[in-house]
Amino acid sequence: MRIQVELTSKDTNENIILPLHYNKVLQGLIYNSIRINFPNLHDYGYPSAGRKIKLFVFSRLIGKVVTIRENHIIFNGPVAFKVASPDSSFIETLANNLLHMPVINLAGMGMLLRTVSIQPQADFSSGLVRFKAISPVTVYSTLVTPDGRKKTYYYHPAEKEFSQQIKANLGRKGELLGLERDILQNINVNKVMVRNSDQKIVYFKDTIIKGWMGIYELKGDPRMLSIAWDCGIGAKNSQGFGMLECI
Repeated sequence: MRIQVELTSKDTNENIILPLHYNKVLQGLIYNSIRINFPNLHDYGYPSAGRKIKLFVFSRLIGKVVTIRENHIIFNGPVAFKVASPDSSFIETLANNLLHMPVINLAGMGMLLRTVSIQPQADFSSGLVRFKAISPVTVYSTLVTPDGRKKTYYYHPAEKEFSQQIKANLGRKGELLGLERDILQNINVNKVMVRNSDQKIVYFKDTIIKGWMGIYELKGDPRMLSIAWDCGIGAKNSQGFGMLECI
């Protein structure tokens, strides 16, 4: 299930000024909106093979960018973002709680909720779908250098590990959601078009995260395609990475 949340400045004549790297701001809004109903989600998520999976994803902001300056991005008019999860109660709670907020604080900006709209469910019955990323897809490994230091290596979509890790990650999500083992393996990911300009570097707290926009093709069991749609692909979905939209 997914929704689109549209916000506008409390002062309708005022531009919306946000940090250039705003993922943490949007994540904070989501967690603050559902904390009473889902108090353990931030810290514990849903345990899976020693990992914490949060089972939600959100997009980049959608809006008219006026300019970028001094580590801030300035929008004219309303901004919107999408949130998805296979847990419909999570999405319903988020939407309902946002509707009851008289003013929404977004990085110090007073915002008003303009609309919350439910997005239609996509049809995956063909088993083959092309998606565009609406937040960067990130896939990485933590390596140890010869001198014992840990180093994060982010994979390019052309590297085989990129699709391999996405497939494994979707398998863990599917297992958590109760799908049978033979279904978990029935998914393949291929890049269709990824340009150099599709690489995005995002600062999340004190961490640099590299991800890729672009167009991807997923083939497999419709239930696995639905998980990619609802949960996102790759890592760090709950930090605003890996959300897809059908094209």
